[in-house]
Amino acid sequence: MITPGPVVITAGFIGYLVAGLIGAMLAGLAVFVPPYMIVIAGAPYYRRFAKNLQVKAFVQGVTAAAVGAIAGAAFILGRRSLIDLPTVSIAVVTFGLLGFKKIPEPLLILAAGVAGLLLFKG
Repeated sequence: MITPGPVVITAGFIGYLVAGLIGAMLAGLAVFVPPYMIVIAGAPYYRRFAKNLQVKAFVQGVTAAAVGAIAGAAFILGRRSLIDLPTVSIAVVTFGLLGFKKIPEPLLILAAGVAGLLLFKG
């Protein structure tokens, strides 16, 4: 739940339940507009503060925390998803291709989905 996806999905769902399609759209806007406006408002000041050592240290700390959070989420997803040799093989091949070749991620995800369909015909 650390990514924006679940927040937007939940907001959109609740907005839809409350006021239909218009409610879903307004809820989505309500989630996106505040951070967007903060970025737009702060962008002109970025160059002035980007060289400040304290700001750099803060950004490095936040970036390290984000990497840790993403790694933690990847670990949890991996523990739940990589349950047998075929799923581990798909993950290893995908990881290898991402590391050594510049293949677009959506293409890899589509190929992995096709591999899953072929391997797990049920």
